[in-house]
Amino acid sequence: MSDFVQRGRLAASLPVPCLVLLALATALLAAALFPTVGRAEEGGEPPLETPQLSFPGEPLDLGKATVGTESTAVAVTVHNSGTVPANIDKVTLEGPDAGEFKPGGSDCGWLEPGQDCTANVAFAPGSLGAKQASLVVVLKEFPAQSAPIYATGVPAQIAYNPGSHDFGIQRTNESTSTLFQLTNVGEAFVQVGSTGIGGRDSGNFWTDSSDCWGGRRLDPGESCNVRVYFNPWNATAYEAELQASANGDSIGAALTGTGGRADLEPESNPISLGDASVGGAGAVRTITLANQGNLAGGYFIGVIAGGDAGSFELLDETCTLRTLAPGETCVAHVRLTPLSAGPKVARLAFFGDGEGGTMVQLEGEGVAPAVTLAPDAYDFGSLVAGTRGEGHTF
Repeated sequence: MSDFVQRGRLAASLPVPCLVLLALATALLAAALFPTVGRAEEGGEPPLETPQLSFPGEPLDLGKATVGTESTAVAVTVHNSGTVPANIDKVTLEGPDAGEFKPGGSDCGWLEPGQDCTANVAFAPGSLGAKQASLVVVLKEFPAQSAPIYATGVPAQIAYNPGSHDFGIQRTNESTSTLFQLTNVGEAFVQVGSTGIGGRDSGNFWTDSSDCWGGRRLDPGESCNVRVYFNPWNATAYEAELQASANGDSIGAALTGTGGRADLEPESNPISLGDASVGGAGAVRTITLANQGNLAGGYFIGVIAGGDAGSFELLDETCTLRTLAPGETCVAHVRLTPLSAGPKVARLAFFGDGEGGTMVQLEGEGVAPAVTLAPDAYDFGSLVAGTRGEGHTF
């Protein structure tokens, strides 16, 4: 330290021309000993070369995805198109719609010139319309580089084929079925949420989901199947709706059907056959039955049964072993044949392939025979013994 002070004092005591010569000599000596210092003063070392990245396939369009779904991840290629290595810190997403894209990881790290790495990106739109973000590659020691990413959110669109179905007239307490197709008619894949029956008479229709289970993926144009069953309890009209949902889209297909049965009924019930003497036979009565139902039907046997069945006689009928269309009629001929005096009741019963058959109550009165002798007295007069007089009818 004292040496430098003394030199300073010496320099201060020198005349100006000497000082100039001393400064020049010092500069030449420094240039010889430290050549880089001189170059730095002239402009320094040239700046480091920046890595150059490119993204083959730009613009990066991930296509369309249904709102509420997540597309399959797309592998985006990152290429080192420069002449120096790129030291990649991370790959991320930025931009106005970055939240609707999902990073799926990458293998990007140290990237030599000419090498590639991949970054996976999926599209998960939360709303409809065009979306844009940037795939940002963050470099260590250098500015980040990016490429724009585009995609479009589209609505879920599903449809049933057929759009409705009428099961027609179906016999009560018997089931029938038909097949529906659920089709993705939209622009991107959907996931089936649920299928089922709703509406006023949903208890008389049901489904087996076949291959339309919840979570099933349907690509555009792809279909799955739902089988629908109908079982009416009464002879009346039924209606319900086959329903389905997928990613917010809900649809329905109308279901209708009518319960049916043959309903053969007599013109009146009960039917009186009047009265008849015990041991005798009353007048023949014709009983007409009509099919008042909405399905054809018939009987395989007709009998008189119950109560005083022995006091009634079925002479003939046209109701068994034939099919009666709705509105058609048949007849039975019966009469009272009382075995004893007093009121008589029995049933004319027809049984067929329907429920319970038809019962017609028959009523009548058995009358005991009343015997009288007329005249109650008669005088044959006087006759000669051994002769025969004229006869008289009583």
